[in-house]
Amino acid sequence: MADAILGAVAERVLGKLLSLSFEEIGLALGVKNELKKLEKKLVMVQALLSDAQSKQLTTHVQLWLKNLDSIALDADIVLDEFGYEVLRQKIETRKQDGLRRYFCFSNPDPFRVKMAHEVKNIMVSLEEAFKEANQIGLRAVELTNTRPNPREIRLTHSFVDDSEIVGRDDDISSIKRMLISSDCQKDLPVIAIVGMGGQGKTTLAQLVYKDYAVVMYFDVRIWVCVSDDFNVESLLNEMLQFLTRKKEEMTNWEALVNELQNELKGKRYLLVLDDVWNENSEKWNSMRNCLLEIGGCKGSEIIITTRSDVVAKVMGTFYCHRLQILSDEFSWMLLKKIAFAEGGPTRTQELVDIGRRIVRRCGGLPLAIKAIGRLLYSRQDAREWSEIDKSTQLWNNVTTGVDTVFSVIKLSYDHLPLLSLKQCFAACSIFPKDTLLDTDKVVQVWMAQGLINPLKGSDLQMEDIGSNYVNMLLQRSLLQNPKKDIFNNITQCKMHDLVHDFSLHVSKNYCFNLEVESHDQTAAGNDIKAEHLMLISGKQKMIKKENLEGIPSKLRTLILNGSAYLEDSLTSFRYLSTLIVQDGELNVLPTAIGEMKLLKYLDIVGTWISRLPNSFTMLYNLQTLRVHYLVEIPKEFGNLINLRNFYMKGSFFFPGISRLTNLRTLSMIKVVREAEGFQLEELEHLDNLRGKLKISGLENVSRPESAGKTNLWRKSNIQMLELFWNPIIEDHNGIQILEGLKPHSNLKSLTIEGFQCSSIPSWMVTKNHLSVLYNLVKIELWDMPYCKQIPSLGDLPYLQVINIDKLGSVERIGSEFYGCTNLDGANATILFPALRKLDLRYMNELSEWSDAMIQSNSSSINLFPLLEELYLLSLPKLELLPNLGDLKCLQRLTIKRCKNLTRLPISKQLVSLQKLEIYQCQNLTSLFSEDSDEGIQGFGSIESIHLYFCPNLVGVPEIHSLQSLRQLWIKGCDRVLASWTRLETLTSLERLGIHASPHFLPTDLQDLTSLTSLQIGGCYDDVDDDEPLDYFPWHDSKSGGGTSGSNNNIQPCFVSLTSLELRGWRNIKSLPEPIQYISALRDLTVFNFKDLKALPKWLGKIPCLESLTIWDCSNLKQLPNLTNLQKLSIWNCRLLEQGCAKDIGAEWHKIAHIRNIVIGGVWLKQ
Repeated sequence: MADAILGAVAERVLGKLLSLSFEEIGLALGVKNELKKLEKKLVMVQALLSDAQSKQLTTHVQLWLKNLDSIALDADIVLDEFGYEVLRQKIETRKQDGLRRYFCFSNPDPFRVKMAHEVKNIMVSLEEAFKEANQIGLRAVELTNTRPNPREIRLTHSFVDDSEIVGRDDDISSIKRMLISSDCQKDLPVIAIVGMGGQGKTTLAQLVYKDYAVVMYFDVRIWVCVSDDFNVESLLNEMLQFLTRKKEEMTNWEALVNELQNELKGKRYLLVLDDVWNENSEKWNSMRNCLLEIGGCKGSEIIITTRSDVVAKVMGTFYCHRLQILSDEFSWMLLKKIAFAEGGPTRTQELVDIGRRIVRRCGGLPLAIKAIGRLLYSRQDAREWSEIDKSTQLWNNVTTGVDTVFSVIKLSYDHLPLLSLKQCFAACSIFPKDTLLDTDKVVQVWMAQGLINPLKGSDLQMEDIGSNYVNMLLQRSLLQNPKKDIFNNITQCKMHDLVHDFSLHVSKNYCFNLEVESHDQTAAGNDIKAEHLMLISGKQKMIKKENLEGIPSKLRTLILNGSAYLEDSLTSFRYLSTLIVQDGELNVLPTAIGEMKLLKYLDIVGTWISRLPNSFTMLYNLQTLRVHYLVEIPKEFGNLINLRNFYMKGSFFFPGISRLTNLRTLSMIKVVREAEGFQLEELEHLDNLRGKLKISGLENVSRPESAGKTNLWRKSNIQMLELFWNPIIEDHNGIQILEGLKPHSNLKSLTIEGFQCSSIPSWMVTKNHLSVLYNLVKIELWDMPYCKQIPSLGDLPYLQVINIDKLGSVERIGSEFYGCTNLDGANATILFPALRKLDLRYMNELSEWSDAMIQSNSSSINLFPLLEELYLLSLPKLELLPNLGDLKCLQRLTIKRCKNLTRLPISKQLVSLQKLEIYQCQNLTSLFSEDSDEGIQGFGSIESIHLYFCPNLVGVPEIHSLQSLRQLWIKGCDRVLASWTRLETLTSLERLGIHASPHFLPTDLQDLTSLTSLQIGGCYDDVDDDEPLDYFPWHDSKSGGGTSGSNNNIQPCFVSLTSLELRGWRNIKSLPEPIQYISALRDLTVFNFKDLKALPKWLGKIPCLESLTIWDCSNLKQLPNLTNLQKLSIWNCRLLEQGCAKDIGAEWHKIAHIRNIVIGGVWLKQ
């Protein structure tokens, strides 16, 4: 086990003194000499730290290090007070309109006198620490390079994604089989995945959760991370938040249950409870009873992951899957994937031999293998690998799997190249276990805690260094599961719970979590020495001043989670640098906030605070502000000159931000007509803006020239630009405004919405093969009703996504759309070289889309070589598509409501196509071009086909080429069905829906052994009398509903079918009898059988039938006895609804026992 990073505060303070900003502070306040002396003293201290760290196990050294950190903490506070005073005097100078110069101090300043005295006291304390160091035998170690430049550290984004899993195929298959094919009759059966920490339980659950068959089998999937606190109300809230994507927590129990019932009503759901520790059967029974009360469809199931066999037993699991360690071969396969990934060391036999020795010591635990693999990835030669292999400190005394994981985590931690990086890792322990970490938030908290300090002469921003730190922690598996945006920026990640345990260990002197359970509870008995504290109020408890006793007054970080008297916290801890408040009842920010002079990070998103007090403008040190919504801001908001990041969920429409020249993040602003509101020219000097900038209200710009004053063209760090006009307000200045909002060529994403002019600005047009949009990755043009032009995009080398929606005046897409790439004549012209998604929607006037023209200096054209998704929606006048190239990477093709389209220009095999959707293309005759012979065979990878209302479509793939097909939905495409005469050969088919004229319905589907869901019958829009039948077209059912003979030798049919929906016609008076022999059938829907008067008696004898839904059966009066049924739904069946009236209807006695009954949209029983 590693010991806590004692001495870290001293290192942090030295980092501040070595940074450029504190050199400026020394000059500004006239204390340069004092700060230089302090810097020298701390450098001498640092020379002792290396020796002290190696001797931490001795009590005397630990006490010395703790004392040193206490002294350094005082110094840290003094330095922050220096920084505050400099900023205050900047503001005062500005107010005095330049009457005195900022750096001129002709008279003695009381603050300088006070601070000089404080520095002197710290120097005295450090001197005493030196004397004590000599007494306990510490010796100075020569330092060659005390603070490596982060730019020199080997950084890469090539860490292997956790989706690269080996050796778990059998585990996935076993759990899938139990989920989908089990005959378990228990309500809400539980499947447990049990294994030790680091074995991959969560990863396995994720793979099952995302599996295609599981996704298709369940209507809803819910993922909840449980961890230590098994609180039923909290878990239900998390389920609701997952379903609704809303973060609000409900405290009314009845309302919470009702909302969940509405979300899960009639749905088969899968609930994953990850990382369960609860061994209290009463808590689990309470949770289970709530879930049963909430309902959902029969067949809903639960998966849990846990380390404990007791947990699995308490939860009454019907199947317990014990996860085994990876075999030696699978372990090596995983290690080599990571260690020898692109950018890592060259694979040699020597490294292979060493690697195999190392991986055997990892005990088959994926977390340990990944961590050691990523460490090896950063080591280039055999000597470094051999040192890890022979490390006795690492491998000795390892007796259990958890010991192995902790030893490997410690090794990764020990090899972090910077002490500040170790501090950042330790600081992550302040966040609760299993939290999904927002990387921007994490980095900004590190900044506020003083853990990131750019060196003098460095051009790296703190945010850039923090991002590099996140990458380094990911590379060493100290963070995991990175989520990236389209620009490859890491936006979220997680910390494995074992790694979190380790971070708690190394941060034990700095971070502490305390839960207040009673009104008289204090922190006094906890011996808290921490700088950083999370304070959690127990259920319906309010944190008061007396609860804060025993917490150090020099606390630097406070996270208040729950109800609290915020003013008590503010007055008790005036040295805070980070304050996060999560209190859903708090709506007022106390004026005492203005006394928090050292505050750098404030997050009040989790409150209802909508106004900031005037005192707020005295927070000159504030770097990051996160709020939910503001209705007004203080007049002097511009005093926050150190503010770098300002997040607000709504639009910022207040004036006065032009003075905030340090701003990096200003996510959304709105131009208003009133003079006292935000105006565009206020962006002029905000040249540090980065990330995303969204400007709305552009129809309110009264002076078009103000757009040019924004100087967006020189704001090189803005990656995403979104520009919005209100499309219902006329704007004659739009083109001048958009012309003036020319961005920098570093821009990666551009969105324009509501623009009302007919042409596009000059900067969106390629000139001489150069474009302002050269680095663009994504472009979206929405709701531009008068625009007749589409920009030239084919030349853009990085463009991946094009979304064009509601450009209703565009009549033609010509060759200019493709650009004019200039290549050597010997080469092919590659157009849209990186494009992955093309989406064109609601372009009502588009009638022509031209082919790309081959340039005179080019031999051929290669179009859309990487295109994966193509969407064409509502292009009613378009008759022909251009040649789109081979489309070898196309995975999804969707074409809807293109009624004049006759053919698709597919001439080659679509070898990668997985999903095809064609809706309401009435004139479409073929999916292929006229000269295509081989295209008809090119659908070998397709898994899903949806063909709706394309009555003339005949040119479709041959049925035998669809052997990977798992979903097929056909409606109103009779000519397709006429050509597909052998659907029974689709052995992989799992879900099938066919709605057609009765004579085209296939009748030989019973041998589809993989089929789990079947919808069959007439179209929704059929006229009932068009083709009257007196029987339902079904295999062996032409007897008009009478008996079909002896049942003695009936062959099994539809062996996997669990869900069946029948849609009938007028004149049909019975259901097809073979249905009674579908032994696995659970859900049956009967729709539009107008002349059906009674359901057959055998319906109640289908052994597994649990849910029956009846729609639009206007003459139906009688039901059979439905003994096993769990749910009955009746809709638009007047006679039957009367007969099933609760307690009085003639049929009520047959259904009164059913658990869930819905009649006419009203729940009679639930």
